[in-house]
Amino acid sequence: ELENALERLTLLKEKTYGELKLAADSIIRQSKVPPFAERVDELKSTLTDSSTDLSKLARSPTLSAGVDLLTSLFNDSSDAVRKAAVEVYVRRVYRAHRMQSLSVSEKDGKLVCDFTFQFSDVEAAHSIDRQGQLVVVPSLKTLNDDLPKILTDFSEAIGDKPKKVGDDPINMLHIAAASDEENDIGKIESTIVSQESKLSMLGVRTVSVLVPHQKADPYYYTFPQCEGYKEDPLRRNMRPTFHHLLELSRLRTNFDLERIPAVGKNAQVYLGVERSAKPSRGAPQQVVFLRAISHSPGIVTLGGARKFLQQGLDELERAQANSKVNNQSSSRIYLHSLRELEDITPQELAAQFQKIIGQLKSELAPRLLKLRVDEIEVKVRIQSTGSDGEPVTQSIRLVASSVEGEWLKASVFLEKPDAVTGVAEQYCIVDPEGDGLGEMCFIDPYSTSNIVQTKRAIARRVGSTYAYDFLGLMEVGLISEWQQYIKDTGKQMDIPASVFEVKEFIEDADGNIALGTRMIGTNKIGMLAWLVTMKTPEYPDGRDIVLISNDVTVQSGSFGVEEDEFYFKASKYARENNLPRVYIACNAGARIGLVDELKGKINIKFVDEQNPSKGFEYLYLKDEDYKALPEGTVIAEKVSEGWALSDVIGTNHGIGVENLQGSGKIAGETSAAYDEIFTLSYVTGRSVGIGAYLVRLGQRVIQMKQGPIILTGFSALNKLLGREVYTSQDQLGGPQIMYPNGVAHEIVEDDQQGVSSLLKWLSFVPKNVGALPAVRESGDPVERKVQWRPTPTPYDPRLMMAGEGNTAGFFDKGSFKEYLSGWGKSVVVGRGRLGGIPFGAIAVETRQVEQVIPADPADPNSREAILPQAGQVLYPDSSYKTAQAINDFKKE
Repeated sequence: ELENALERLTLLKEKTYGELKLAADSIIRQSKVPPFAERVDELKSTLTDSSTDLSKLARSPTLSAGVDLLTSLFNDSSDAVRKAAVEVYVRRVYRAHRMQSLSVSEKDGKLVCDFTFQFSDVEAAHSIDRQGQLVVVPSLKTLNDDLPKILTDFSEAIGDKPKKVGDDPINMLHIAAASDEENDIGKIESTIVSQESKLSMLGVRTVSVLVPHQKADPYYYTFPQCEGYKEDPLRRNMRPTFHHLLELSRLRTNFDLERIPAVGKNAQVYLGVERSAKPSRGAPQQVVFLRAISHSPGIVTLGGARKFLQQGLDELERAQANSKVNNQSSSRIYLHSLRELEDITPQELAAQFQKIIGQLKSELAPRLLKLRVDEIEVKVRIQSTGSDGEPVTQSIRLVASSVEGEWLKASVFLEKPDAVTGVAEQYCIVDPEGDGLGEMCFIDPYSTSNIVQTKRAIARRVGSTYAYDFLGLMEVGLISEWQQYIKDTGKQMDIPASVFEVKEFIEDADGNIALGTRMIGTNKIGMLAWLVTMKTPEYPDGRDIVLISNDVTVQSGSFGVEEDEFYFKASKYARENNLPRVYIACNAGARIGLVDELKGKINIKFVDEQNPSKGFEYLYLKDEDYKALPEGTVIAEKVSEGWALSDVIGTNHGIGVENLQGSGKIAGETSAAYDEIFTLSYVTGRSVGIGAYLVRLGQRVIQMKQGPIILTGFSALNKLLGREVYTSQDQLGGPQIMYPNGVAHEIVEDDQQGVSSLLKWLSFVPKNVGALPAVRESGDPVERKVQWRPTPTPYDPRLMMAGEGNTAGFFDKGSFKEYLSGWGKSVVVGRGRLGGIPFGAIAVETRQVEQVIPADPADPNSREAILPQAGQVLYPDSSYKTAQAINDFKKE
């Protein structure tokens, strides 16, 4: 019962319950971990088994959960167990390095492990030998006395080997305590800092201190040379090589990092806040970084990649529940796979990755969008042979990134690390279809938000997706359509090449639009349009549609004169070429601008200067300010104080009532488009004023749950009514209003589902007006019988069209989709296929249904009304719905 209660707590959705969800999840996970003593005994048995190869054990993926357990055996009563535990621990921690030599011995009652290692992705001939030492001391209480002797012994072990390369120290010192008697980090730090000169002389890059914790994971403390051997709080409780393997130095260049809890032993989550000299609107941009290592095989297979990505998304989902993470934060995933791949070239790996990432984008798009994942990096290692004939590891970086604009675009790079720091210094682009590598470039630290990232954050703030990202979502949705088609028909075929291509409409100097390309995010107006060519199962050779979208990141997506003209021309292009026109609406209505240059110059002539509450006579400009303005900026008359204003025109065209003229123009264009071609609108984020009119005039509407369709905001209505009546935009135009009244044909949860619904609807529509129907080959044979039969009692007419279970209905299996289901419920309207040919369907509901009339918050006496409607009867709403459906079918 307790576990069931905890499980229910983890399902709470509101962010308010975030900490409660995390606590419940943590308790459940801990309850399923075997007892500590049992795990230690099992590990001890493995170490003492004569058949165990310690080197292989250190590389085993099954040791991941046991590497911290090894530290509890450092003070075991058995000398053999202690030495084996230390050796496996060192080999495991330095798993990504080339271990040249390793020896474990007893010195003055202390267990000492001396080892020499290199970076494995640098050829042995050019690599630098580094010295490391792990010393197990009985207690840290005597560290002040023990440390000088430890350093003397380390100096003897290093001998005449190099201690530095230039000014860069290259050696590592680890100190592990056999007991947890001393855990005063301040005292430990003071002791280490006191030996700074000697540590520096020995070329010690980092001092790592390990303190056991009874029946739990040990504490780790790190004292890097770059911090003057003071503790680095960010590396606390982090295994010694994690900082390098997770490439945290790249993050710290441009972000202030705070570590937040993660579940996985090999995963860490950081909340990064951008450092920027420029002031930003609102709080600085947040990025949630998930960093992880993996020892598991199969990371470059579809199954392995899917498992990793799902685990990563699970970690991000838990991170989003943290109260410190805001709802606009970006997310980036990084995995360093330590297991070397064999018998594969970088080009083969690149081709494999591009195929896998396309599949995963299709499968996991809803979660990737919900968690705002903008980058996925996987660093893998290929076992190869260097120019000296010795084994060497090639590091390949597989990247799917939205940072430059295109949604999770796949790229593959071959890294070349610095021989001293081991950090990737330059890389080559790997061409999956070529034989060689591309040009050399530099890897920069993670940059702060570029223009695309900033715009993406703005769009997320209003509950939508950046306009250009919809192109990526459409491509993902189209691939899903193909995968479903291949599955349904049982065909042995590949998805066509170049399945989705786009050309953008760009306005030239003369105000005309032409097809072209430009950098994403460089548009100056808040309206975008593309000619999209899609190879669909109905049209494998390709079909064109015109896609128009508000850009909510430019002046809140408002409609000005330039936006109106652009919309008009793009829609007109669709009409003239008889192409389907899709409109993605996310806007703030017609633009009401401000003449900012006047705000600081305007003065007020009060009726009584001593009592402003009596009102004012006029606004005025001083004579010098009026004369400094370009002619026509204001209309004013001379008064004693200067110039009294009657009108403010402004210096820029498109900030006043002229925008309303443009609104009328595009409203007329939308009406004409509905009459002549297929029109479809998708509302995301919000659609206000003329934006609401446009989607209604286009008739066919898909609405996202967080996408109200409103004429004005609720706060404006409250002011008009003189009291707080409405509390949200949803009360005016949310799905609970627009779905029951027939404005919204379909409601979707998120933008990926919205795009999938757009593509589904388009699959019933011919490629242009007057063309033959969009026939789609079906796996359901056209000769089969209609197995479903009506019953004498009232029945669900949807079953007659779609079938029920294994009982086939009238239309091809899985092809029927209902629309307008929230309105006029005594009639059922939908679309389906018969023998692959699209059909519109109107059926009479035989059962009694209910009409829901929402309450009006402005009327205190109003209540939600639920009115019964008899089956097989046409009511005003269902009659209108029938007429609406017939009208919609005309251009489909």
